[in-house]
Amino acid sequence: MGASVFLKALKIDESWMDFLSDSILAELSVIEDDLADDLKKNLITPDPNKVLRFLELPLHAFKILILGQDPYPQKGAATGRAFEVGNLSSWEEPFRNVSLQNIIRAIVKSTHNEVFKFSEIRKQLGKTILLAPPAKLFVDWEQQGVLLLNTAYTCKIDQPNSHTKIWNNFTEALLIYIKDRMPELIWFVWGNNAQCALEGVHPKNAIFTYHPSRCNPRPNDFLYGETNCFALTAYLVTWLGCADAPQQMTLFPVVE
Repeated sequence: MGASVFLKALKIDESWMDFLSDSILAELSVIEDDLADDLKKNLITPDPNKVLRFLELPLHAFKILILGQDPYPQKGAATGRAFEVGNLSSWEEPFRNVSLQNIIRAIVKSTHNEVFKFSEIRKQLGKTILLAPPAKLFVDWEQQGVLLLNTAYTCKIDQPNSHTKIWNNFTEALLIYIKDRMPELIWFVWGNNAQCALEGVHPKNAIFTYHPSRCNPRPNDFLYGETNCFALTAYLVTWLGCADAPQQMTLFPVVE
């Protein structure tokens, strides 16, 4: 394992050791060979030591798996946690990652039954709504049992979906491994890439929606659709990311 660029800096949890078989290690070697030139030129995101960072986490501790597409392509944005923006220190900062804005909007909707603009939510942060800062939100979710994965674990900087095919075999094996060992896990399947990755997996508890990057009034939409994955799982996770904040502490009066 030490020879792998993506594994050498990790303290891998025992729950993943069976997954890291000779065939998976061989697949990783093929992937790293395919990416060798870009790795040498530092053209890949996230940083190599963060690509498979989830392997440091105990699989048995997770209740929910969020499955997305591939890392944010902007340099410095991807962290190895799906949808987290690593170079964002405050919600007051402007940021272009629409997926994350819509995730926050959907969390707010889960307690209001109404959709608000992200700018409206931002004005009330720290006043009538408690939301963990960006640097803590995803860490808190992880600590509460949320596994944040993409279906491709790298991309070339500024080129989204550039490595999707390279990771296909690895991803299929990984998702089957997770499903077999955690059959009661709840899966949030966001977008076509995630849905296609699950074609041969068939998890028991899956919530399918469109990807949060593009939200419109339509059936099964991530934000506007009838199914809100955060509302359905509020009994498991405090999605505001504040362990001591009640979910009902919201921006506007709750719609009865």
